[in-house]
Amino acid sequence: MLMLKKIFVVSCACLLLSGCGAPQATVEKPPMPPVPGSISKSFDAGRTFVPKITVDEKRRITSADVLAWAFHPTDPQTMYIGTASDGIFRTTDGAEHWEPMTFPPERVYGLAVDPTNPDRIFATGVYEKVAKVYRTEDAGANWKEVYVEPGPGTVISSFAMHPTDPRILYAATDKGVVIKSSDGGEQWKNVYEAAGPVTKILVGSKVPEAVSLLVFQKNIVFSGDGGVTWADPAKGIIASATDTAVTPGAIVSMAADPSTPSTLYAGGTGGMYRSLDFGKTWSAVEVIESAKQYPIRAIAINPSNPSEIVFAAGSVFYRSTDGGERWSVTELGIKKGVSTIVYEPGNSDIIYFGIRSFK
Repeated sequence: MLMLKKIFVVSCACLLLSGCGAPQATVEKPPMPPVPGSISKSFDAGRTFVPKITVDEKRRITSADVLAWAFHPTDPQTMYIGTASDGIFRTTDGAEHWEPMTFPPERVYGLAVDPTNPDRIFATGVYEKVAKVYRTEDAGANWKEVYVEPGPGTVISSFAMHPTDPRILYAATDKGVVIKSSDGGEQWKNVYEAAGPVTKILVGSKVPEAVSLLVFQKNIVFSGDGGVTWADPAKGIIASATDTAVTPGAIVSMAADPSTPSTLYAGGTGGMYRSLDFGKTWSAVEVIESAKQYPIRAIAINPSNPSEIVFAAGSVFYRSTDGGERWSVTELGIKKGVSTIVYEPGNSDIIYFGIRSFK
């Protein structure tokens, strides 16, 4: 819920780490008390972050759990976030101010903006205990249901749009069912049934027929033909490891290199892993030992520099500019976990993160 808070500025220390063998670090804590807030922004590529939670003079977004994030296709100052209990918020000034949007569900798991028509936005949510996909043609003034789950108790846990053909949409549920629409949400069909909740869908930015699914705590599944066929889920990270360092445990996050979509990253309770072939084979990315103490729940790759990898584990933000050889560490001073990390399109010095509670 929205709560009233004074705005403080968090000053986070960032140390450049180097060394032989496994990276090691000493993390400095912020000199000021941690600031509650759902969204933070960095202007210096992750070295420091400041909260961006203002709605108006009296209201702040201090406790909303961020579940989804989407940018306007041509104006990076305009963004949307989906939350666990407060619906959708929009900013038009680079997160300096947020406004709550009119949207029926309070819990929003997925967001996507049409790259050819920014007034057309898709969102997934649960309304009256039933999971639905909604579409607006007027930037959120009115919403239409375009898909409704057959019964209560199911959550549409992930959503994705084709990068160049916005008529092609994918949605997946916490029951593992993956559906696809080829006409902008008017009709849907089942294309896959996973062995667990599908918590993220990635559609290749340069290879749009490449679709990857994160099956929560289990596996990453891949299709190279837009969901017609899928790779054997038994040949996942554990089974296909190309080195003995891969002992992933529960996989809870996934990201793709925007410049090379065949390169995937996965994060979990045992560290970070990288695939160069759409997930067929994997190898471990050497991370600082402290990063293995908490699940890696959010990963992002710099769109203009694939050697820059960032991720969050616990209340710490990690950044490498050399493909994972060395890491810098920023203590965020937050009590919740980081759920989302995004780079501002066209300006990789600006990074946002959203937080949420993990149970």
